[in-house]
Amino acid sequence: MLPLLLAPLGSVGFAYLFCYGGVEGPVDWAMQTDSHASRDRRVVALTFDDGPDPARTPELLDTLRALDVKATFFLLGQKVDENPELAARIAREGHEIGNHTYSHPYLPLKRSKTVRAELLATDGAIERACGITPTLARPPYGGRSPRNVRAFQRAGKRTVLWDVNSFDWKGKPANDVAERVLERTRPGSIILMHDARDGGEITVAAVRQIVPALRARGYDLVTVSRALAA
Repeated sequence: MLPLLLAPLGSVGFAYLFCYGGVEGPVDWAMQTDSHASRDRRVVALTFDDGPDPARTPELLDTLRALDVKATFFLLGQKVDENPELAARIAREGHEIGNHTYSHPYLPLKRSKTVRAELLATDGAIERACGITPTLARPPYGGRSPRNVRAFQRAGKRTVLWDVNSFDWKGKPANDVAERVLERTRPGSIILMHDARDGGEITVAAVRQIVPALRARGYDLVTVSRALAA
């Protein structure tokens, strides 16, 4: 769901690409963000952004439970406030919860105090709904600058990006989404998917293919924190 900053691709567009979470670069090397876990063990983390969504998240949770998979959900504070019981279900079923800001802004264009306010508001929403304070955070679109990452660190957050983008939001069939993920997954991969978007059934159908295929290849599917600890 790339912002319209890329059309047309001018100087702002190139700045966006420089800060985009799908491209590991100097910001990550200097600020120690996490795009993947160690390549030494065959662990993989499924992550889902932008929820909770009452129309789509329940089916995803049912699917993950049937597959016996624990995932990491990077939740938007505004949607948690709108759907507190659904957020509570995510935590209750053993999934990990991360902070994805309150209103999904593109952070490199925001001041540090705005970034902090977004994180604090989301922490509050998650604490009210789930009784926990997340220690992981993912900036919307993966957009980060050294200033943003420092704001995350000061808020007690570990910045988590990804190294495998499913592109599940592009509207391609579930088979294509699953194939893309399986082709790109390596030991330690963090996989980006979305549980709150139009056509979310594609994501669920892709998960039903991805999980058994990864297990057949010897991967253990774990939460982000477990992957990073490994």
